[in-house]
Amino acid sequence: MAGWCLVSRPNATLMVRANAIVPAPTSRFGTKRLYRDAGSMASSSVANALLGIGFWAIAAKIFPPAQLGVMTAVLAVIVSVGVVIAAGVGDAYAALFPAAGDDRRRFYRIGQRTFLALAVVSGVVAAVCTTRLLQAVHGSVGVGILVAVGILVWSRLALQNATLVALGRASWLPAASIAVSVIKIVLLPILAVTIAWHAVELSFALSAIVVVLILRPMVARVIDTGDELPTTTIPGGLTVRTFNKFVGQTVLSSALSMGLLTVTPFVVAVFAGPKQGALFSLALSIVQALDFIGAALATSLVVHASSAPEEADTMARAILIRAVALAAVGAAVLIAVAPLGLRLLNPQYGAMGATGVIAALSVAAIFHCVYLVWAALQRSRRNMKTPLVFDGIAAAVLVATMPFLCREHGALGGAWAVLLAQLALTVGIAVHFLATTRRQRLGKRHVSAGAN
Repeated sequence: MAGWCLVSRPNATLMVRANAIVPAPTSRFGTKRLYRDAGSMASSSVANALLGIGFWAIAAKIFPPAQLGVMTAVLAVIVSVGVVIAAGVGDAYAALFPAAGDDRRRFYRIGQRTFLALAVVSGVVAAVCTTRLLQAVHGSVGVGILVAVGILVWSRLALQNATLVALGRASWLPAASIAVSVIKIVLLPILAVTIAWHAVELSFALSAIVVVLILRPMVARVIDTGDELPTTTIPGGLTVRTFNKFVGQTVLSSALSMGLLTVTPFVVAVFAGPKQGALFSLALSIVQALDFIGAALATSLVVHASSAPEEADTMARAILIRAVALAAVGAAVLIAVAPLGLRLLNPQYGAMGATGVIAALSVAAIFHCVYLVWAALQRSRRNMKTPLVFDGIAAAVLVATMPFLCREHGALGGAWAVLLAQLALTVGIAVHFLATTRRQRLGKRHVSAGAN
C-alpha cells in the first residue's frame, strides 16, 4: 500500500499520499518489459541483417569468389571466437544481473576481467591456428595480428550489447547496430580501393572499435549509478564462486553451439576450397537473420524470466510460438528470394547450387529457434547441465559429418551437416520434455495417493 506523510503548515496539518509526491520509477524488468525488450533486440537484428545483406552484396560484387572465400574464412574465426567469449560472459550477465540486486556492480567488474583474459588468450591461439591451417594465409604475421586484434574488439562489442540487455537498456541496441553496419558498409569500398588487403575483416574490426569507444562510458555510468535494481531472487545471494562457475558453463555452451556454427565457413573453406567457402559464408550470413531474431527473443526471455521466475513457463511458451512463426515465414522468403540475389551478384554462385545451400540452412534455422528458446529458459533458472549435454551431442554430430560432407558436396554438404546437428538438438529437447512431463505426472500421482 502507498504510504501517507504529514505536511505541516501554519494553520493546518495536511495528509498527503507520499506516492503522489514521489512517483515510483517504472521497473526495467519483468513481464511487462519482456516484449518491449524483445522488440528492441529483434529490430536491432532485422536492421543488422538487412544492412548485412547490403554489406555482403557489395563484397560479392567487388571480390571474386576465391578471394572473398579467404577473407570470409578469416572473418569466421574472428566472429566465432568473439561470439564464444562475449556470449559466455554476456549470458552470465543476462541470467544473473536481474537477479543479483546490489551485487551487480561487483560481478560486472569480475566479468570484465574474465572477458579480457579469455579474449587475449583465445586471440593468440586463434591467430596461430588460422595461419597454420588455412593454406592461403599460411605463415602470415599480418593476418595473425588481424585475427588477434579482431577477436578482442569484436567480442568487446558483442559483450557490450549483451550488457545493455542485462541492464534493461535493450532500447539502445537498434541505434548501435545500425551504426556498426553503416560504418562497415562505408569502410568496405574505401579499404578495398586504398589498402586492398583483407578489407572485409578490417571493416568489421574498425566499425566495432568506433561504437565501443562511444558507448563504453555510457555503460559505465549505468553500472555505477545502480538505478532501478530489481530485488534479488537468488536464494542466499550471488557468490563469486557461483558467478565464475556459471561463466565457465556459458562459455563452454557458447563454444559448442554458436562458436562451432559461426566457424563453419572456415571449415568449408579448408575442406572444400575458398570458392565453396565463399558460397557457404554468404548463405550463412543471409540465413543468420533468422537466428538473430530467435536469439533476440530468447535473450529477452533469459533477462525477464530471471527477474520473475514464477512467470518463466508462460513467457517461454509465448516466445516459442512467436520465434518459430517468424523463422518459418522468414525461411520461406529467403528460400524464394536469396538464391536469385546471389546469382545476380555473381553467376558463379548459381552454378554452385546456392538454392540447396540456403534451403538447408533455413530449415536448420527453424529448428535452432526452438533450441534457443528452450536453452534460454534453462539459463534463466541457472540450469546449464542439460543444455551442455545437448550442445556436446550436436557439436559431435557437426564435427563428425562436416569434413566428409564438405569434401563430397562442398557448401551443400556443410549445410547438411548444420541441419543434422540442429535435428539432434530438437530430438534431445523432445526427449527432455517428455521425460520431465512424465516425472511431473508421477509426482502428482504420488502426492494424490499419499493424500488418500
